[in-house]
Amino acid sequence: MISQAFIIKSLLIQNSIMLVSLGAVIFFFAVALVKKLPRHLVAALVWAALVIWFFNSAYFGFSAVSVGPGGIRLNYGVLSLRNDLLPIDSPWKIETAFSDIRKMKKVYLIRIGDRDSMRVRGGEGLALLEKIGKAIEREIADG
Repeated sequence: MISQAFIIKSLLIQNSIMLVSLGAVIFFFAVALVKKLPRHLVAALVWAALVIWFFNSAYFGFSAVSVGPGGIRLNYGVLSLRNDLLPIDSPWKIETAFSDIRKMKKVYLIRIGDRDSMRVRGGEGLALLEKIGKAIEREIADG
């Protein structure tokens, strides 16, 4: 069967946020380097580490999934070191969580193996997560 790609959240927007964040840190690093400000250089390096850590942390889920005969490819974004290819028989489950500080809004995510997706609200988002699960089940049945 041919690979199917699913976009949970816009990968273009996610990559743009990642690159703008890193670009701002690199800009401040370059300014500190030109002006020879050692404290600012260290601060820019700390901020660069924080940006890379954030986009590779458990707080940030994958936003694109490709399901095919070779496995399940997870894409977290351009700065992520966690982009991965999981076996097609990896367990999956749609989970419910609550967002917001007051935990008032219900959101959904799909957990594939031990990886969580970006959170989506009901309706179309939940339907997309169910399509991803059905594609995995179809691929397991076909393979």
